[in-house]
Amino acid sequence: LMSGVKNNVGRGINVALVNEKLGAFLFLKIFVFSLFSDVAPFIEFLKSIQDGTIVLMGTYDDGATKLNEEARKLIAELGSTSITNLGFRDNWVFCGGKGVKTKSPFEQ
Repeated sequence: LMSGVKNNVGRGINVALVNEKLGAFLFLKIFVFSLFSDVAPFIEFLKSIQDGTIVLMGTYDDGATKLNEEARKLIAELGSTSITNLGFRDNWVFCGGKGVKTKSPFEQ
């Protein structure tokens, strides 16, 4: 879903959504957080994810600079336990899902 070979990754947080039941790829989006960007579209995107959707995230270069408390809380609700500690230019990969009741099965 996200591969440097395919040139489909970008600076910021790369997000892929997968249908839980079918395993079908639904969506790939890159959220770039620069000095002039706004985190609001990312927050609205996180709120729009449907229950039962598998969420894959990975950072490249910097994905944390603009993350506020609300964005971090929404990612934590997807199962992340490390998002509260994510800092400037940290590498982070995560697999979770909307409606998850436990921590992520994979996060590093």
